[in-house]
Amino acid sequence: MEYTSLGDDILVKLMSLGDKEAFGEIYRRYWRKLFQKAQRKIYAKEEVEELVQDLFVTIWEKRATQKIQTLEPYLFTALKYQIITYIKKQVMEEKFVAYASTESDEEENSLEEKIAYDDLTQSIEQAIEQLPEKTQHIFRLNRLEGKSTKEIVEILNIPERTVEYHISQSLRFMREHLKEFLTWGLLMFMN
Repeated sequence: MEYTSLGDDILVKLMSLGDKEAFGEIYRRYWRKLFQKAQRKIYAKEEVEELVQDLFVTIWEKRATQKIQTLEPYLFTALKYQIITYIKKQVMEEKFVAYASTESDEEENSLEEKIAYDDLTQSIEQAIEQLPEKTQHIFRLNRLEGKSTKEIVEILNIPERTVEYHISQSLRFMREHLKEFLTWGLLMFMN
C-alpha cells in the first residue's frame, strides 16, 4: 500500500487499528510543521524536539481511544497545550530557582539543604538505575554528560528517532519518579 497517497482520515483510521506504517506517514507528514510551529514559541531546539516527540508518542499510545476528527487541527491544538504546559513549568522552575537562590544566600550551607540535596541526588540515581539499560545509557549521555541527540547518534551508531524515544521515555519516567521532590519544592516556594 502506498501510504503517501492516502488522506489524513484514512491514515488516522489505519493508525487506530495499530498500523505502524500509517503512523509513520503521519509522523513524516507533520513532524517538521509541528517542530517549526513550536520553535516560534520555544527557542531551545532539544526542548522543541522533545515536545514534538512526546506528542507523537502520546498519539501512538492512545491511538485506539482517541477521537481524531481532523488530523492537522488536532495535532496543532495538542501541540499548543503542550507548549502552554511547558511554559508554565519553566516559569515555576524559574521562580523556584530564584527563591532557592535567595534562601541559599541567607543560609548557605544549612544542614537541611544538604540533606535535601543528598536525598534528591540519591533519588535521581535510584530512578536512573530503574530505567532499562539502553535508556539509562542514553539518559546519562544526554542529561548528565550534556551530549546532544546528534552526538549520541554518532557515539552509539543508532537512529536519531531511537535516541529521541529513549530520551523522552526516560524524562517521562524521571518526572513521575521525582514528582514528590517537585511537589515539595513548589510547597517550599509557596510558603
